Amino acid sequence: MAANYTNVTARRTVQVLGPTEVIDVEEVGFYTIPTNIYAQVEVPYQAWLSEGPAAWVEPLATAIEGMISGGLATGGTFVQDVDASGLLTDYIEFTVTYTPTTGLGLPFTTAVDVPVAALTLDTGLGAYTGTSAADLVSAAYNQLVATANE
Repeated sequence: MAANYTNVTARRTVQVLGPTEVIDVEEVGFYTIPTNIYAQVEVPYQAWLSEGPAAWVEPLATAIEGMISGGLATGGTFVQDVDASGLLTDYIEFTVTYTPTTGLGLPFTTAVDVPVAALTLDTGLGAYTGTSAADLVSAAYNQLVATANE
């Protein structure tokens, strides 16, 4: 067990990278420590056999926990959705919360789907070129502040 995650599942499968490209992977599920957020990561099967999953799990667990401990998000959930190209994509749906400084009313909250690739800058299986995770969550936070008229 690493300091910031606990592996809980593993299964061999394939990851579709495009219309004619797939790769054998070991899908590893884990919980982050200390916030206990479940996530999954696909580790290339040959790398999993020779090195184990830590090089893929550790950066993702660190990034998830960093979003929480850094105050950008208050929670998170692993989700999957189909992206614009029709491929299944992994996300962490972060909960973003803003409490108005007036002390009146309940906190404002929203959810932001951050691609796992944005959290790790896709060190495993491709090149992520989208908006950074921090920018996605910060934009949602700023919108909550604007919604609260502050």
